[in-house]
Amino acid sequence: MISFYRLSSLLLVMTMFFSSCSKEGCTDPVAENYDADAKNDDGNCEYILGCMDESSIAYNSLATKDDGSCVYLDNTKRSLVFKATATWCTYCGEWGAEYVNNIYADFSGDAEVIALHSNDDFSVDIGYNFLSTLNPSGVPSFYLGLNPMGNAGYGNVSNLITSELSNPSQVSMAVSYTVENGEMNIKVLSQLENQFAGDNCYLAMYVMEDGQVAPQEVNGTGTVSNFVHNHILRSEANGSTFGVPISFTNGINNTEITTPLAPNSIWTHENLYVIAVIWKQNGNSYDFINLRR
Repeated sequence: MISFYRLSSLLLVMTMFFSSCSKEGCTDPVAENYDADAKNDDGNCEYILGCMDESSIAYNSLATKDDGSCVYLDNTKRSLVFKATATWCTYCGEWGAEYVNNIYADFSGDAEVIALHSNDDFSVDIGYNFLSTLNPSGVPSFYLGLNPMGNAGYGNVSNLITSELSNPSQVSMAVSYTVENGEMNIKVLSQLENQFAGDNCYLAMYVMEDGQVAPQEVNGTGTVSNFVHNHILRSEANGSTFGVPISFTNGINNTEITTPLAPNSIWTHENLYVIAVIWKQNGNSYDFINLRR
């Protein structure tokens, strides 16, 4: 009987020993679900993802694993193109859409398009404010900043963008944003370049959306019910068409704002993004300086 109990105890000890040696779990101490008793990693470690570089505007002090979201100042000169458009406009869905696709194909990363809708479900007050300033004679119409690009075909549009991109950058920029609990937090870092004084500058942070599926009239085709609408202007973070005045301290401006979003049923939050634009007030008008997406 004593031998039986001794054998049972020995088996219990051995079972516990081998069990502890083979326990699986997360073995990374920086993970949220780190298990100090685990001997074998089961591949299920959980992390707070974010930028871990303190020098980046996107730095997240809570992050435990870098997700590649760090962004930095970029001194690239970029172009801003406005497209006056509408879902009921047949040419907007034809050559107007083709122009936009060509711009992104030919100037990837160097030009951004903001679609200004009128009299349709994507129309917003800030879009009408721009349209009032631009005063298009019809749709579609394209503008480089606030300057009309004419009706001489896409070649002219391309040439105008190319010419603007040949100018030196006056402001380098970095933009970071997060969406959480129906709000968007936006951070913009701007730095003066090439002896630009930075007087009378305004910073606008345009909330944009891609991927909205809605009917579009298309010339020669009719109504396309599953047309994908991109580059939709939803709002400006401060509610102002040209943003708010900013000043530069030692050549630097650092702006952060949290702005409310429409419900996810109206704006698809995962499809939202930001275009930050520096404008310079020039009398009653505004000159485009630079942008960063």
